[in-house]
Amino acid sequence: MIENWSDYTVESGDFKMEVLHQRFVPLPESSVYFELSGEINLYNSQIMKENLEILISKGINFIFLNFEQVSYIDSSGLGVCLGIHSKLMKQKGFIRIISPSEKVRYVLELTKLRSLLQIFPTLEQAVKTD
Repeated sequence: MIENWSDYTVESGDFKMEVLHQRFVPLPESSVYFELSGEINLYNSQIMKENLEILISKGINFIFLNFEQVSYIDSSGLGVCLGIHSKLMKQKGFIRIISPSEKVRYVLELTKLRSLLQIFPTLEQAVKTD
């Protein structure tokens, strides 16, 4: 298990994944909360996938991804979310999307993935839901 999450940031062009420690919302054991920003496209989605898979291999079972600052997501980004969701479900874990931007929410509704992925308006609501 990774001991120090405070330095866990991934950047590529305008894409950024950064661990944020939530003082007011306690997270479950074996979980991590990321704020993402920029575009999740073919290139960046691969970086996102690799890093999430590393975390899963280190014992993380619950992943919270804040999409509030994500300006764009394409099919490869959606595929990563679904693939990670499937992998975590097999180990009784989950991925939860928090506060998707208007553009991301539109893509999720258009592709009907809103019904497959767990989407919440706030981290607090995502943590409370079992």
